[in-house]
Amino acid sequence: MPLSTNSMALTNLCSCPSSRAHQLQLLCFCLALSLHVPYHANSLSFSYSFFNPDDFRPEDDAQVVDGRIELLGDEFRGRARGRVWHKQPVQLWDGTTGEAASFTANFSFSIESVAGKGAASAGHGMTFFLAPYTPNLPQESYDGCLGLFDESQALNYSKFNASGDSRFVAVEFDIRKDIWDPSSQHIGIDINSMDSRGDYTVLPDGSLVDAGVMSATVVYDNRTRSLRVTLMVGSVTYTSVATVDLRSLLPEKVAVGFSAATGDEYNANHTVLSFSFASTLATKNSTSMPVTVTSSTKKATLQLGAGAAAAALLVFLLVATVALLLVRRSSRRGKKPYDDEQLTTDGDDSLDAVDDSHFESSTGPKPIPYAQLAAATKDFAAEGKLGQGGSGSVYRGHLKESGLDVAIKVFSRGASMEGRKEYRAEVTVISRLRHRNLVQLIGWCHGRRRLQLVYELVSNGSLDDHLYSTEVTLTWPTS
Repeated sequence: MPLSTNSMALTNLCSCPSSRAHQLQLLCFCLALSLHVPYHANSLSFSYSFFNPDDFRPEDDAQVVDGRIELLGDEFRGRARGRVWHKQPVQLWDGTTGEAASFTANFSFSIESVAGKGAASAGHGMTFFLAPYTPNLPQESYDGCLGLFDESQALNYSKFNASGDSRFVAVEFDIRKDIWDPSSQHIGIDINSMDSRGDYTVLPDGSLVDAGVMSATVVYDNRTRSLRVTLMVGSVTYTSVATVDLRSLLPEKVAVGFSAATGDEYNANHTVLSFSFASTLATKNSTSMPVTVTSSTKKATLQLGAGAAAAALLVFLLVATVALLLVRRSSRRGKKPYDDEQLTTDGDDSLDAVDDSHFESSTGPKPIPYAQLAAATKDFAAEGKLGQGGSGSVYRGHLKESGLDVAIKVFSRGASMEGRKEYRAEVTVISRLRHRNLVQLIGWCHGRRRLQLVYELVSNGSLDDHLYSTEVTLTWPTS
């Protein structure tokens, strides 16, 4: 654990509630005494067959849930993008010693088509990537940009290269052909662009989607500058090799992780099931996010010069572990239920500035927790889907709390700026309207990264049915 991480733990401990004041003061004192102990690690390695959410940073739609990494979370059926990276920085090269790292990454993953749509409508793919620590990758990176590349530069892909903290080197597993792609399914090695520029291996159609659990190995040799990718799909093995000088492309410390994206038309669920990483170069002491020390996170052997230093380090590690456990327990107690989280908007046309009190009136629609809507629709089961339009899908539900039958509209572009605009406009306008011939807006929910509107259920079909049906006639007076 880097010294700066220990300092962060010390700060958090000293600011904990006073109910544990005496214990925490003792822990803080022990930590302060042990901070001066130096150490050097020979290498960095970690392995996960069950992902600990405390060790990874999810961004945008991604989630770490039930030991898996769901790169697009609950949004994989629509337009979505997500990234997850390990909080421990990787020392790619050392400017002081001139050393460069060789590394091996192994991971298993699956790409599944959306139920009812099939593999022909699957898109767009996922990546294993390295980026400057900490990454500053673009928010608008849907479709074939795979959560890494700036979507506004997609048409300029042959000339535009990512730069600064948006740089990346990635191995892509692509399942939908874009204008820069060689085929609909392929392995590609991307450098600051989604155009693999010759470094790719074309795969047979249908190789990656609904193929079950696939295994990949990425090996980098700093001596030959060779980046080799091996993919196993069932009993078939595919390889792709490129010459890449990582030292000239990325800074000394990088983040390693995964990304994926879908669009409005092509969707798929992208899941990472296991991940191991081993580097030949130690990560020098630096600022990094706290990483839980578990059996799945293995650091290299510590080299100490004297018995006294070894004893001090042992005390430090023990105290730091207890401290982190206390901090985690305290943070869990203060955390709001997931159902109450507001939609993260990343600063684009933000809903943060328009909270529930802006929408709510004394007699109008009210905010409804996501848990109630999930229960009302049996977790948005397909058999309860009433229809789908240009901006989203509509589900039938029954709110037990109020005893009402409702129609719940789920915006398909909830994570996009356009989707947020539509949602805010619909809530602010329709919530002010009252008329006996207008369907009543009962409430809304913009928690759990979903945009949802709850209307009263009108069970006599749509206006389209009445206008064009030869069996059903309108009973309204015409004069």
